[in-house]
Amino acid sequence: MHEVTREQIIGCLKQVGITEGDGLLIHSALQFLGHSSNGARIYLGAIQEVIGKSGTIVVPTFNFDFAQTHIYDPAETPSKGMGIFSEFIRQLPEARRTLHPMQSIASIGRYSDDLTSRDTQSAFDPGSAFERMLELNFKLLLLGADARATSMYHYSEQRANVPYRYWKDFPGQVKTSRGWENRTYRMFVRDLEIEPQLTVDPVVKFLVSYKQWHVAPLNYGKVISCQLTDFVAAVDYFLRSDPWSLVINHHQEVSK
Repeated sequence: MHEVTREQIIGCLKQVGITEGDGLLIHSALQFLGHSSNGARIYLGAIQEVIGKSGTIVVPTFNFDFAQTHIYDPAETPSKGMGIFSEFIRQLPEARRTLHPMQSIASIGRYSDDLTSRDTQSAFDPGSAFERMLELNFKLLLLGADARATSMYHYSEQRANVPYRYWKDFPGQVKTSRGWENRTYRMFVRDLEIEPQLTVDPVVKFLVSYKQWHVAPLNYGKVISCQLTDFVAAVDYFLRSDPWSLVINHHQEVSK
């Protein structure tokens, strides 16, 4: 496997338009970018060098075990399936994390307190950390991850009230700054009878056509950036024209 260096990562970040002071929502699959003896730390160092002390890093730290365990401690519950970089950031002493027990984010940097203090029933509600990132003009940064990993997609799905999802409540115990509390959170979950298979390929093509999708190859994968507002606007465009437009198996459901 090819080695990846700090200089390579910094070069890619600058190539895709990351600059000092940026707020970044980062999805990662570092295994596609090469091997590093310093693991996730080399990426953190490179990102911090580019965005500086005025920048902000946000990672998804989702974990859906709350549906069975009904227990969530933001300081101890690990992220699951979000990649080693997300879990690395979550465990940093300076990291802060939101209280949503299934769709949390962890953050370090300038706006981390602002973002992680937001406690909404759905992670994508008005006033949520995800909406606040749009207001703060954050960028999406994909480190080896496919565009399908972008959690901001769910923000648009919720706003469009897509027919292949429905609301479901999840009660349980959540550890807050005041101690353990009985809480109920909600998610706009997939309809398992439909089992929608989603694609973002039309969204990416749309963004590329407007020169809003910036790509730098790195070893086996890519570093990609885009303004979050542009990504959401593109997804909104497709879902507004047809809420099924990004479900590739919809024709199978119609034919049944």
